[in-house]
Amino acid sequence: MNYKPKISVIIPTYNEETHIIKALTAVKRQNCNIPYEIIVVDGQSSDKTVSLAKEFAEVYISPKRGKSSQLNFVVPKTSGDLLVFLDADTLIDPYFLQKVYRIFEKHKNLFACSARVKYYDGRAITFNLGSQIFTITIYFFLNFSMHLWYFFKTLLGYPELLGCNIIVRRDIFFKVGGFKQLPPNLMGIDKVFSDSLIYLSRIMKKGKIKTLNFISVLTSGRYLSTRRSLGRVVQYHSKKDIFYNLAKDINWKKQL
Repeated sequence: MNYKPKISVIIPTYNEETHIIKALTAVKRQNCNIPYEIIVVDGQSSDKTVSLAKEFAEVYISPKRGKSSQLNFVVPKTSGDLLVFLDADTLIDPYFLQKVYRIFEKHKNLFACSARVKYYDGRAITFNLGSQIFTITIYFFLNFSMHLWYFFKTLLGYPELLGCNIIVRRDIFFKVGGFKQLPPNLMGIDKVFSDSLIYLSRIMKKGKIKTLNFISVLTSGRYLSTRRSLGRVVQYHSKKDIFYNLAKDINWKKQL
C-alpha cells in the first residue's frame, strides 16, 4: 500500500464465522475513490472467524475480549482520520463510505454520526429512487419507529449513536477517551459513547452528533427481544449515575 488510508473500517468479532464474510464483502466492494483500510479485531474466537477474515482484512487479536476492549486496543494501530465502526453482522451499501466521507468533509463541525439502522432476517427488497437506495424488510414498522425515535432525539439535543455503525473523527475519538468499559452485566457502550460526545461538545462549545436520515445499514435482527430492550432502558435509569460519570470522564482508563 503506497498511500495512507483516510478511512479505517473497524469490525470487532467473536465467533462470527456465519456473518463475517457477508459484512467484509460489502466493505470490500465499495465504490469509493477515498483510500480506506479494513481492520478486524477479534476477541480470541474458537471458530473460523479469523481465518475467514484474513481473506479480506488485516486481522488483530485483542488480548481482552469485549467490544470496548477490542476497539480501544486496535484503534491506535489504524491510520484513518475517519473511523467507521461496524458490527460483524452489519451490511453497508456500495456507496456508503463515499457518502459518509463527503458528509464529514462538508460539515466540519460534525463530530460523529450513525446511519439509520434497518433490521433484517437475511431477506430484503432493495430499490433505487433517484440517487437514494431504499430497503424494505419484515421489520418495516420497527425500523420506521426507530428512525422516528432517533430523529427526534437528535432534534431535541440528545442524539444517540447506534452501536452497529458509528462513524467518528479520529481526534474526537481520542478526546473522549474511546469506548468506556462498563461494569459487569451493564449494556450500552454506544449510549455512553454518545453521551461522552455530547459532554465534549458542550465543553468545547462546538461539535454535532446525529443520525443520518437518508443513509442506512442493514443489520441482523438476531438479538432483538423485548426483554433485552426493556433491560437497557431500566439500566439507564437505575444506574444513571454510573453512565453519567463514565460519559464525562476522559481519564477513566487510569482508574482500571
